[in-house]
Amino acid sequence: MAGGRRRHTIRSYQRRIEELLAEERERREPIPPPISEEHAELQRRIAEADAEIELDPEVSDRLGYPFCTPEGARAALRALDLMFEERDLLMRAGVDWRLYQPDSFR
Repeated sequence: MAGGRRRHTIRSYQRRIEELLAEERERREPIPPPISEEHAELQRRIAEADAEIELDPEVSDRLGYPFCTPEGARAALRALDLMFEERDLLMRAGVDWRLYQPDSFR
């Protein structure tokens, strides 16, 4: 860290690091609880569809990521449809649906 003898420079770097860490902690807050029984059931069905996604380790793209099997692709589409249903349910309830998305989608 280029601060040298200037303590104010080092303190400003430390403040900025703390701000970035606080932003990251805030971003990684856990997903809030379901808003209703219907929402809880929808989340359970999404988790089940996600668990059914099968990857074929023998077939991969240029970057080495495996493709889904045909059954896995159907499960992925079903999970995506359920995620859209969840978004619509949350929007009708006036809740910010982005709070319920996994970290990878935020």
